[in-house]
Amino acid sequence: MPDESDVRVVEAGYMRWMLRANPFAYLSSESLEEVRTLHVDTDVDERLAQLIDEVIKGRKKRLIFLVGEFGTGKTHRLRLIGEILPDVPTYYVKVDVDDYETFLRRIASTVKKMPPFKPLRRKLPRDPEALFALVKDELNKYDVAILMLDEVENIVISGTRRDAELFSDFVRRLYREMGDGKMIIIACIPPAYDIMKKLLGKIEHSLIEMRTIGPEEASKILKKRILHYRDMLNEEARGMNLGEPFTEDLVRKMNELAGGNPRRLMKLARNLLAMLTRELKESGKLSQDKILNLISEAGEEKETSQEGKEEEEVIPDDVRPEIAILRKNFPPGTFFSLIDASKILGMKLTRTRELLQELMDEGLLEKAPGGRFSIRS
Repeated sequence: MPDESDVRVVEAGYMRWMLRANPFAYLSSESLEEVRTLHVDTDVDERLAQLIDEVIKGRKKRLIFLVGEFGTGKTHRLRLIGEILPDVPTYYVKVDVDDYETFLRRIASTVKKMPPFKPLRRKLPRDPEALFALVKDELNKYDVAILMLDEVENIVISGTRRDAELFSDFVRRLYREMGDGKMIIIACIPPAYDIMKKLLGKIEHSLIEMRTIGPEEASKILKKRILHYRDMLNEEARGMNLGEPFTEDLVRKMNELAGGNPRRLMKLARNLLAMLTRELKESGKLSQDKILNLISEAGEEKETSQEGKEEEEVIPDDVRPEIAILRKNFPPGTFFSLIDASKILGMKLTRTRELLQELMDEGLLEKAPGGRFSIRS
């Protein structure tokens, strides 16, 4: 573990670009306080805005599928909708379960704004039909309302065929029984959309495909993130002609390595910026060949910075295996979701949820804002 002087060295390195720390440390939209200040518009946003206008201004009813691979910005867009429409009732539900009944209780608790744990069982009806009616009636209370269902592949693909059918039937019925001025947005990966499209039958819907980004968009995304986190930059420093860590040629190469995937681009930027900072600290300059070598290393996802080293931790032998695995991947001070834990532990979502509750009951885990978790120090 680095001592305090090591941390100061890392921070001093980033100060070359008037940054306190690596602005790409947080890759997930869920880790950010807000996404609006970091957003860069694309044609996806133009199409999404058009459909939202039809609902809000034209009082139309819309079912939209936001489809793309992991890291293409689906969750980012859903969060953005909630932030830019503060006066419109918006309900965001992350479908981090793989069975229909649990999902139904989750969505009912969201639209009724009830706590998600034990009190839920006392306040919500248990009958699926009653829960469906509760959700429908709550949305229909308003002239305009938007329901956003994220990562539905967890129930459509990870769940049973029956769960996928029940979920699709829920969406079909809810859409048909909602009044004008309502919108359902479903974010998922392409295989989940293919399944739901068949199960939904001929129900009308709009498809927005999340595409890869080009060099110009990649440059805007990286610059906006850097400027946002350059919180020590003042008016005097603005005239200092500060160099940026990534040139246009470098961004083009980075985006190529990332395959135009925004999340992979951010991860590459995080690793490369740490490497550039370290190298400049050691040698004071960088050759073109050295930069190309560094970007190749960053593309291989090697964590060579002090920040990466901070994640190394020795786990005592007497710690229960599950907490040891979680602690190794998510050290104290970092956060993870139910889905993150499910993937790391190789468990179904329902069993993972039970395990995390056990760990919280034992005082080994704590719930963080936004429904995420953190290992207790």
